[in-house]
Amino acid sequence: MTAKNKGRASKDTLQKKSPSIMTDDKLGNYFDETHGLIMNAKPYLQRLVFGIPSRTQSNRIFYIREGEAKVKINFIHYDIKKGDLILVPANYILMVEEFSDNVDPWMLDFHYQTNEEKELVGIETLFLHLTEDEERIMSYYFNLMNQIDSSAQNSSDDLMHLVMSLLYRIHRMNETRSGKGKKERLPRVKQIKSEFINMVVTQDVPQMTIAEYAEALGVSENYLSIIIKQETNQTVKKWIEQKTETLIKLLLTEQKNRNLSEIAEIVGYSSPPQVVRFFKRRTGMTPYEYRKTKMEEKALSMK
Repeated sequence: MTAKNKGRASKDTLQKKSPSIMTDDKLGNYFDETHGLIMNAKPYLQRLVFGIPSRTQSNRIFYIREGEAKVKINFIHYDIKKGDLILVPANYILMVEEFSDNVDPWMLDFHYQTNEEKELVGIETLFLHLTEDEERIMSYYFNLMNQIDSSAQNSSDDLMHLVMSLLYRIHRMNETRSGKGKKERLPRVKQIKSEFINMVVTQDVPQMTIAEYAEALGVSENYLSIIIKQETNQTVKKWIEQKTETLIKLLLTEQKNRNLSEIAEIVGYSSPPQVVRFFKRRTGMTPYEYRKTKMEEKALSMK
C-alpha cells in the first residue's frame, strides 16, 4: 500500500438519488435516478480523505480489477485485492483506510426496484474472491452496462434487467461456494447477529441501550451480549460506541453548521462536554480538532 490520497465522503440516505460520486465532475456514468456506474474510479479515489466515514445511499457492487486496498464496512476490516467482489447493501457505513497506486475498482450503484432485488441483496455484506472465469463474467456485465448506457438507443429498462441478471449471477456464485442449491434460513444465532449489526449501523437514532436492542430483537440482554461477543469478538457496548463515534464524525464533516449541543442531542448525550469526553477518548481529538483537521485535508485534496 503506497497511496495516501486525500478526498471526501458524502452523507447519503436510503432511497434518494444516486450519490454525488456518481455525478460530480462526471466521475462516472449516470443511468437515471436509480442506477449509476463508475468504470474509472481513479478521480474519486484521489480525492478521498482517509478516516472520514460515509454512508451509502443505495446498494453498491464493487469489482476490483487490479491492486489492493484496506477498507472498513460497518466497522469490520477488509483487505481487498484483484479479483474480489463486494456487494454492500444500502445505508451501510464505509471508510477507505488505504489503497495501492494501481488499484482499479469498478462500481455499480443501484436502488431496489423490486422485492426480488431486495431479497437478493440481503442485509449482510457479501464478499467473494472470483475465479478467472467469474472475473471474465463480471467484466462482461460491467462492459455491457457501459456500452448500453453509451448507446443512442439507451434503455433504462435494459439496464435494470441487466442489474437483476447480475444479482442472480452473484447469488449463484455465492451458492456454489456454500454448496447450497437454494437460499436457507440462517441459524437463529447468526440471524440475531445479522439483525443486530443491521440495526446498529442503519438507524441514525439517539443511543439505544443494550436492553433496548435486546427487546427489539426479542431476546434477553444477557443472551444478546453472549451471542454478539461470540459471533463478532466484540461486545455490544463496543458496537454501540463505534456507531456513536461514526455518527459524530458524519455530523462533523457532512453537516458543518452543526454545533456540539445539536450533535449531543442527536447522538443521545445530555450535554456537549459528554460528547467531547467520549470523542476524545475514542479518537484522541476533540470534535472541533477532528473537524478542522479533516476539512483542511479535504481542501488540500480539491486543489
